[in-house]
Amino acid sequence: MVAWGIMDSSINKILEVPVHERLPSKCIELISCEIPLPKEDQVQVKIYGAGINFNSIWQSICHPLTPRALVDGHIRRNPSEIQNKQNFYIFGSDGAGIITAIGKNVVGWKIGDEVVIHCNYVDPLRHSLDFDQMLSPSQSIWGYETNYGSFADYTCVNQGQLLKKPAHLSWPEAGSFMLTLATAYRMLISQNGAQIRPGEICLIWGASGGLGGFAIQLCNMIGAIPVGIVSSGPKKIYCESLGCKYVLNLEEIGTPLFVQENGEPNYLAWKKLKNYLTKIVGAEIDVVFEHIGRETIGLSVYLMRKGGRVVTCAASSGFMAQIDLRYLWMDLKRIIGSHFANFTEAAASNQLVNENKIKTTTESIINFEEVPTYLDRLYLRKNIFGKVGIRF
Repeated sequence: MVAWGIMDSSINKILEVPVHERLPSKCIELISCEIPLPKEDQVQVKIYGAGINFNSIWQSICHPLTPRALVDGHIRRNPSEIQNKQNFYIFGSDGAGIITAIGKNVVGWKIGDEVVIHCNYVDPLRHSLDFDQMLSPSQSIWGYETNYGSFADYTCVNQGQLLKKPAHLSWPEAGSFMLTLATAYRMLISQNGAQIRPGEICLIWGASGGLGGFAIQLCNMIGAIPVGIVSSGPKKIYCESLGCKYVLNLEEIGTPLFVQENGEPNYLAWKKLKNYLTKIVGAEIDVVFEHIGRETIGLSVYLMRKGGRVVTCAASSGFMAQIDLRYLWMDLKRIIGSHFANFTEAAASNQLVNENKIKTTTESIINFEEVPTYLDRLYLRKNIFGKVGIRF
């Protein structure tokens, strides 16, 4: 079969290039390998749709960790997963397809079932689905810390990663919503996240992206008030089309960089943005939906009301950040770390789509050969709205 990923032999060459000069399309490769076979608790799935996420960018440019280091870490936590140790690494943490083979211990699924795959791997023998699997020592993200992701003709996953495909979705739609929707669900709705309440005001960074588009809809569903922050006029229009009540276009207000070159906060820019927010929203921020990282996390803490919550799941601008702790402890604010979703949260997210309470945001559908180009566009923040679905 063919797949997008990286050969092990290419990693050292990529590491010779300075990080800021690496581009996903210059690193990712089209590789050929054998079709994987399922273990006892696994199924084999023929992939018909997949989605692009930022973790495939990190894999491609081998930063902050190489695919080799990620897979080695997964095997250390899960020695029985030695089949992931190959001379190649296949990317992709969102996928949907049809079951083509099943292991002897699989229950409740059969060959021919149409499924959506969620990307939370845990050792099925160590934890039940009633446990918050994100706390398991065995936990890994499929297609990022494991091999055999969704950017391939076939993959193998644990039976606990399967959900029934919503019948009304196309394959690219079904294969591209789960990672971001389930992540946003845990961040905002679940007891493991901010538990946002009706009437609360939620500031959403990167509101036009895959995570942001679902955060807007989840706020509206629960009766909270979404406030989006974007970087262009077209992105503002897109967020408004999703029902975002207030949208700030940073281009319009001329806000400078929030973090200075030396990494310290730009307090003047912080104050300017807070005053602008207060003027247009008319109230203080209760919750901040954060996934930008270095450029915004300190500002996010500053912007909230006393007792507010920041919930964060990523760091697309960098993971080394400065926070002025005075605004944290003196105002009794909280920072909540969140990472994808457990099975219950993923299943609840899938049900919201199945019931049409949440609409998928797959705005771009591309062909398999276009994956490198769109990884570059996402990396360079070139006007990608919602999710990118891959057609197989």
